[in-house]
Amino acid sequence: MLSQLVSAPVSPGAAPRPFFFTASFDGSQRYAGWIDSLRFARDLAKTSGKSIHFTYFINSVYFDTAKVPSTIGRAQSRAEILVRRALAQIAVNEGHEIASHGVGHHDGTSWSLEQWRAELAAFHAVADGLVYAPIRDAEGRAAFPRFSPRPDAAAGEAGSACRVDTDCRAMRCADLGDAGRLCAPACNLKKKCSEGSVCGAPFFRQDEDVCLPPPDLPVVVDGATLFDGRGAPRLRGTSLRPLTIRGFRAPFLGVNDALIEALLERGYRYDTSLAASPGPPRTLAMRRNGPTLLELGLTAWPGARAIPMDYNYMQLKVTGERVAADYRASLIAAYQADKVPFHIGHHFAQWEGGAYHRALEDAVRFAVAECPDLGAAGSEKKQCPGAVVASFREVAEAWGGAK
Repeated sequence: MLSQLVSAPVSPGAAPRPFFFTASFDGSQRYAGWIDSLRFARDLAKTSGKSIHFTYFINSVYFDTAKVPSTIGRAQSRAEILVRRALAQIAVNEGHEIASHGVGHHDGTSWSLEQWRAELAAFHAVADGLVYAPIRDAEGRAAFPRFSPRPDAAAGEAGSACRVDTDCRAMRCADLGDAGRLCAPACNLKKKCSEGSVCGAPFFRQDEDVCLPPPDLPVVVDGATLFDGRGAPRLRGTSLRPLTIRGFRAPFLGVNDALIEALLERGYRYDTSLAASPGPPRTLAMRRNGPTLLELGLTAWPGARAIPMDYNYMQLKVTGERVAADYRASLIAAYQADKVPFHIGHHFAQWEGGAYHRALEDAVRFAVAECPDLGAAGSEKKQCPGAVVASFREVAEAWGGAK
């Protein structure tokens, strides 16, 4: 709980801001979660002509094989990590944000300042240098990562090139944007990947993920080696520029004063761990006139059954139809409340048979269409004109961020 912090609402100010809506994902384990959400954003941006940016709150155990305490497992191999790092880089290349969800998904509600410092230090020991500013080739495509088809794969088989799902035999065509398209079979504990590819969720018993090969290595651009044959970056003498993670969501939304102090010490711009009351973003500080952090909490607007997070709705056994209706109503309510940003936090899980994920996609489409309402005469009214589907970083920049 927060008790000793200095908290103040951010003034709307004189400069107009757009109405921001954020859709985000916690965890980052399942390859298919990355692939599907990125493809959805890519396809909707193409049809709507509008930018759509998500935030991915990652747990560092999925990018590390070290046996650190974890409630959610960990990466099993270097190959698994290389693929997941490549997927995170594709997200950055396409304008999305990578942020922190901690190390092993522990509830830090009662943690001390030293425990939070250790948690953040352990996270950054893995995540610093995870993603880089995009580097484009002569054709304007991201120079890395790239996934090449397996040279020995017959058409339609695992690892072969594809354009659409029907190009593949009994498997999906994994659309990786500029990085490539490959036939990717399903996998879990019982369905193993063939040699040369790896599963993002190898211990799932019923749910499934997909098999992907590691990205092409080494990466050479304009004669300079950016990543060697093992995927290690070479910063000296190259144009590689690491991106710094400065956004946080606590596992279980377990926030306390010590967490905010630790985030402030590390120069974080925002936190989104609070279940907030309706209203504008707030700044948090340890003392008056001290450094501040922007709190972008998850808000249950009047009438909603839960805060806008799939896990919370799942615990209440709410239908996907009701979740979608809550999200639409909350978007309109937030817009009418002086364009207060509205945030949704989901996971890569397919709870309720994927109904909650479909509700999130419906909310994104609804916001991109500016919350249309068909009147009695069939005329369409825009209920949230100018809505922008943005990353938390973009919201923090527009609303002031940290100082």
